[in-house]
Amino acid sequence: MAVPALPGCGDSAARDKVSEAVGLIETSQTLLEDLVSLDKRLNILGTRSSDVDSTIAEGKSLAEMALLDVDELEARYTQARTLLQEVADMGGAGDYAGYARLALAAVETELEALVVNRQLLTAVWDMLDVLPLAESQEQLSYYIEEIDRLTGEVSDLLQRGAEAAQEADRYYREHGL
Repeated sequence: MAVPALPGCGDSAARDKVSEAVGLIETSQTLLEDLVSLDKRLNILGTRSSDVDSTIAEGKSLAEMALLDVDELEARYTQARTLLQEVADMGGAGDYAGYARLALAAVETELEALVVNRQLLTAVWDMLDVLPLAESQEQLSYYIEEIDRLTGEVSDLLQRGAEAAQEADRYYREHGL
């Protein structure tokens, strides 16, 4: 049974903005999955071939594709954040304002994950640049440790973002939005 909409134009505008933000987020899931897949492929870089030049070419290609995903996701999530913030700040938005605040927490966490993912890709790129000069794996240890740290941070942020999104989704369903 659907909850009737609250009267007033604020509710209608809030509903439209929330719908647009949700649409942006939902259509970004495939792109986010692609980014996670590219990150995983970067983690196993060099295991298929011992040829340094092939590894560098493959790694830079993967990093470029991943950066394109990060750019697009940041644009979409930033737009969704703006819409949700407008609803959260809107008078007369009713339950939509509550939902917007919960969804904002998820979007902010996802945006933070994208910032860290960009740092991860930069670290991978930097390591690939110095790879031909390295005489041993120990010379790459800084990059390996930094990449591992950033990979863990991205994973943690994505998990927290998913949990926040589940909470927002639950609120959305419970309030018949």
